[in-house]
Amino acid sequence: MAKRAKLVNDVVELVPVLYIFSTNFYRNVYETLLSEWLTLDELVERFGEGVEEALKILKNAGMLEMKWRMPSSPSETPQKEYHVSYTHLSANFYVSLKDLNRILDVVFMPDDEFEKIVSDIISEIKAGRMSVPHISRSLGLEGLIIRAAAKRSLKLNVKGQLVELAKEEEI
Repeated sequence: MAKRAKLVNDVVELVPVLYIFSTNFYRNVYETLLSEWLTLDELVERFGEGVEEALKILKNAGMLEMKWRMPSSPSETPQKEYHVSYTHLSANFYVSLKDLNRILDVVFMPDDEFEKIVSDIISEIKAGRMSVPHISRSLGLEGLIIRAAAKRSLKLNVKGQLVELAKEEEI
């Protein structure tokens, strides 16, 4: 297996990467896709429900590769198969330990608390406030927390200082 490094230039980009390793289930999906190419059906058969979310998190982290597997019979349709090729992380950022702690708080935040923050952010976006500073002021949360929560969530996208609703994409 070739060693490839995921480049991280902003501490917020660590959030989905760390989140993948926050549970045994996600970690097992990552490790399996590191060594082989598998379709969604094969992953569901091996791991059960929840695989789609793991794939979306990997895609959100920029770590998921996809290609088409051609069927053995011409009457069957091609299927997407997935793979992860990053074995290392190369980080190029400067962050205070206080801010790193805040990032880790968001990664390991209980789901109910996290979903409350995400729903508050979504409400702000629907009200027309998409910039991190505006959302931060409105919710009384630091911009770093807003960006980290948006990066962990599959419902939001971070683009510079803007937070947008994520489009429902197929994996």
